[in-house]
Amino acid sequence: MLSFLRRGRRWFTAAIVIGVGGVFVLYMGVGGPIEGGRSAGNWITVGPYGFGAREFEQSRIQREEQLKQALGDNFDARAMRATIDQMATNVIVQRAVLAIEAEHQGLVVATKEIERSILDVPGFRGSDNRFDRQQFSDWVEYNYGNERNFMRDQRTRLLAEKMLTFMRSNAAVTDDEARLSVRQRLEEVRIGFVALDAGEAPEDFEPEEIQVDAFLEARESEARDLYSQRNATFNVPEQVRARHILFRVDKDADEEAVDAARKKAEIAIVRLEEEEFADLAEEISDDVGSKLEGGDLGFFGRGRMVKAFEDAAFALEAGQTTEPVRSDFGFHVIRVEEKKAAENRSFEEVREELAVELLGRDAAREDARALAQTISAEVSGDKDLETAVRDQDLTLERSGLLRRRPDGFVPSLGAAQDLMAAAFTMQPGESSPRVFEVGEKFVLVQLLERNAVDPAEIDGQLEAERKKLLERKRSAQVETWIQWRRRSLEASGQLTIDLASIQSLR
Repeated sequence: MLSFLRRGRRWFTAAIVIGVGGVFVLYMGVGGPIEGGRSAGNWITVGPYGFGAREFEQSRIQREEQLKQALGDNFDARAMRATIDQMATNVIVQRAVLAIEAEHQGLVVATKEIERSILDVPGFRGSDNRFDRQQFSDWVEYNYGNERNFMRDQRTRLLAEKMLTFMRSNAAVTDDEARLSVRQRLEEVRIGFVALDAGEAPEDFEPEEIQVDAFLEARESEARDLYSQRNATFNVPEQVRARHILFRVDKDADEEAVDAARKKAEIAIVRLEEEEFADLAEEISDDVGSKLEGGDLGFFGRGRMVKAFEDAAFALEAGQTTEPVRSDFGFHVIRVEEKKAAENRSFEEVREELAVELLGRDAAREDARALAQTISAEVSGDKDLETAVRDQDLTLERSGLLRRRPDGFVPSLGAAQDLMAAAFTMQPGESSPRVFEVGEKFVLVQLLERNAVDPAEIDGQLEAERKKLLERKRSAQVETWIQWRRRSLEASGQLTIDLASIQSLR
């Protein structure tokens, strides 16, 4: 019987529960944070529905199976336990929310419907392909305890499916919507733009002491925030810059191999009396990562290298070379090129430096804004952007062909959604007087070219686009409604979740 129960679980996950559960995962992802409290022994209560440990564990197992199938070798049950618990909770809640609404709409599930859904599951058929009552009963007892619990679960599932079907049937996409979507997706533009950097202070910027004092009086919190961001710059541990030559030998190598590697290191130290360290490292080091750099490892602090290597390097003075040093990798010949003492600068020590930097940013922003407004005014006065930019001894940058993207990405500018949205409303040759803020830049744009889409190409993609838009609209409609209904139930106290009990399973 055990083999059947295992087989039955797989069939159940694949054929029965994935019906609504899979749709929920598609629509809702893992949802928001789990909240709530205990309700009469139930872990999850949604209106008249209560779900305890058994129902939660069943849902959790099903969600885990789904993720295993989706992720394959990338699935990590331990690392994803919280995510699986969240998904299991959401599926239970969302199914119950849909079932409640289905009942409000007068939808019902007849016993015959449940029976038909059971008969359709291949795992409940015997070798003669007929429904095997005993196998079904064994499976129900193993997974649900009794048929009453199973029937209740299936009724809720089918009610939710009916409500989901009803809600999805209300969405529609016209050919005009699909045609516009294809055109917008395929349409391309080329833009010209000028980007005025507001992030760097003018070269000759040097505030007076009274300005620095006034800044720290009024805006010290900004300087402290910048200090926190730069903590690694102002508080630097002791560092060394070293080169090394490695003679690799396994840490478990026999004595003969160890002696041979040590001998090579000793010979290298003798050669260093006549040869440059970098040249010798490039010639004979077994460390492929550093040999082409002459064995240079750059600056490093404590904790970055294996202990034997680190202890030897930090014990040397600049210009000194070690005797052979044994580590798990083999024998090293180490030379220290530079040393930096630990540096710890308090906020009080650097507050004026930070104030000057922030004042410089202010000055840069004001200069860039003023120049942008000057160019904007010239564009408003019927100059095209290229001419207005040239008058300011600047150069108009030109993009390649661009399509609409959700992030509005423009090479060399970054995410510029507003700018790109405006560009697709402009006519070729048109310049916009609007000043767009993109990161730390003020940007103005001119449309240089628009490539029309071939009507035949639109026609060829129309049906696929309509189906895609319809599914997107259905998904958004269901998700919006479920989230609204869930918040309503939570606010009225009709949706509670016992987080402590769920976490106790981890």
